[in-house]
Amino acid sequence: AWEIWNHSLETGKPYNIEYRMRRFDGTYNWFLARAEPLKDDNGKILKWFGTCTDIQEQKEILEERERTKEALKISNQDLNKSFEELSRINLELDNFVYSASHDLKTPLNNLEGLIALLKQAENTKEDQQEILGLIDKSVKHFKEVVNDMTLIAKTAKGSNGMHDINLSVLLEEIKNDLGHLIKPTGTIIKFEFQVRDIHYPRKEIRSILFNLISNSIKYGFPGRTPIISVRTKLISEEILLEVEDNSGGIKEEHLPDLFNKYFRINRAVEGSGLGLFIVKRMVENRGGRIEVNSKVGQGSIFSVFLKPQK
Repeated sequence: AWEIWNHSLETGKPYNIEYRMRRFDGTYNWFLARAEPLKDDNGKILKWFGTCTDIQEQKEILEERERTKEALKISNQDLNKSFEELSRINLELDNFVYSASHDLKTPLNNLEGLIALLKQAENTKEDQQEILGLIDKSVKHFKEVVNDMTLIAKTAKGSNGMHDINLSVLLEEIKNDLGHLIKPTGTIIKFEFQVRDIHYPRKEIRSILFNLISNSIKYGFPGRTPIISVRTKLISEEILLEVEDNSGGIKEEHLPDLFNKYFRINRAVEGSGLGLFIVKRMVENRGGRIEVNSKVGQGSIFSVFLKPQK
């Protein structure tokens, strides 16, 4: 820990380490320590802001996961299929645990540093307003991360439940939930369902539609009323779910990274960069795939090929 800390002091790189500390009762807990440097205009480090977070519970969850894996490995070979399903769910749980213990703390880290700066400001109203703006941005980002992390957790824990879903009813529910985006922008949502009823995990299909529709609104073309079309078709043995919009579109150079974790096209738009990553993971876990076609200034079409579930 001392070696890594000295390295950060010498290079200005963020400090990030996990270690154990002894409590008052003699037991040892795992902690995540992180620190970010505050630099002046010339790159000189003025001070460090950091956090130290108890991640003992996350560590115990991961240890329990490993014990569960070992128990399944030595059990009957007929449980192989169940083990694969459990591994898939645990992979999502891993993503949630580590994101919660690492990336979820970053906005808070920034927030604490900015608040400290605000307290030190001396009657400089313009500087105070700038700092307050940065605080507001960090808080909004934190909320987005919390929401997406919660979605990952719910999906991982509840992905086994299959339901008979009426897409028309589900779409109306999503429209109500997105009212805070739809009403101010005047968004128009159309639908054309050749396949109206599907057998699929409800939480997953809802998350897919919610993310794709909300993104279409957030990335709408300035001065243009968002128009979103949701369609379903039966293609061979797959169900094609399409979400088409008239947004600003996506540059071809961004398409290869579009579904990567934390990738964001425009950081001025609120979000955590996890939405499309989650969608792709859910679709592929069910044997499906997702594709996108986009033209800058005209809009995008997201095509989700769903494998019928038994």
